[in-house]
Amino acid sequence: MKTNSSPKLAFLVSKFPCVDEMFILREMAALAEAGFDFDLYSLKASNEKVVQAEARKLLPRLAYRPFFFSREVFGAQFYFLFRRPARYFGALLVLVLEMWRKPVSLLKSLALFPKAVCYARLMQQRGAVHIHAFWATFPATMAWIAQRLTGLPYSLSAHAHDIYEDHSMLVRKIRCAAFVMTCTDYNRGHLARLVPEKRNAIKLVYHGLELKKFYEDAAARAPSPGPLRVLSIGTFYKTKGFDTLIKACALLKEQSFAFECKIVGDGPERGHLQTLIVQHDLQNEVQLLGYLKQEELRPRRLWANVFMLLPRPHLHWGIPNVYIEALAARLPVIATPLHAISELIQPERTGTLVACDNAGAAAAALREVYEHPKRHANLAITGQKLVAEKFDARHTTRQVIDLFAETLARKR
Repeated sequence: MKTNSSPKLAFLVSKFPCVDEMFILREMAALAEAGFDFDLYSLKASNEKVVQAEARKLLPRLAYRPFFFSREVFGAQFYFLFRRPARYFGALLVLVLEMWRKPVSLLKSLALFPKAVCYARLMQQRGAVHIHAFWATFPATMAWIAQRLTGLPYSLSAHAHDIYEDHSMLVRKIRCAAFVMTCTDYNRGHLARLVPEKRNAIKLVYHGLELKKFYEDAAARAPSPGPLRVLSIGTFYKTKGFDTLIKACALLKEQSFAFECKIVGDGPERGHLQTLIVQHDLQNEVQLLGYLKQEELRPRRLWANVFMLLPRPHLHWGIPNVYIEALAARLPVIATPLHAISELIQPERTGTLVACDNAGAAAAALREVYEHPKRHANLAITGQKLVAEKFDARHTTRQVIDLFAETLARKR
């Protein structure tokens, strides 16, 4: 374990605690467990009603300050204005020059500037030697401001919308970073094309999951006779493609093919999906189960003999966790060709891909799984091995720990 004299890290996050960012919490919890000394700086105050046990342990490390009206915030502005006025105003000028074409991003960045300055001063006072931002958008902007004011090096994590939807200052932030962590090889290629000179500093670390219970489900599953049993999980957004799944089920019913389909989740498209089920007279075959806890999901995974999710590429840059979980449980998977999906679902090796919005292809793929169960069981076995190799949190958090250990070793 590290001692209090060990080099200290400063982590910048959008909001903490945040139930939607379990992948970030998992990495920070692993670093804390490994003995790393760090403080947490949150841009926004959290209003989460549910706080995970791992997050609760990290709350004593949390620093949150208001955006403007605080003696500490004003004091930090005066501190750097008197000691480093050129860097203070230079950072403001760069923000304006780089973002003036995107006024919303510029206004938000100017609004967070006083807090970024305050956090930079806090990092100095608390002895931080390295900053890491867990998003390439505003957390990374704050890390860049802190570097300009203090000289502290920083790194950042890049995920999805933060590198594809908002390119504000992205090239500059990558160019100034000591390293960049990203969660797919597709992302790594995209970032390397943006900043070729930083190619070697862009590190691939998949978002790992705790998969022990899924492995247990795989061991407990036994072949059973009966109709095809289809499981799907996700939030009911149009981009998730649940309408295509229901239309595929309608085609199977027209073919007098016996099946059952359970869809776990909820969301704004629920009414439309329920209407589709009624229109196609699928009330006996297709069920919308609402949100379920993981323990409630386990019997459904054991019940199913295929997992299908057919999202459209729009807003899907990463690899949906539900595919990883299904393969870890050794369920055959049918997916659509998302940007990074080939890193997990590889036709004829780990699963099946069908074209987006093609209900006929989806129905045919479901029949293929039922009619050739051994072949698809073998694909799922290979998929489980790939998941264990690349997406198990025991492996991915080790990569994160090693990366920060190397960074701090250079400081020593």
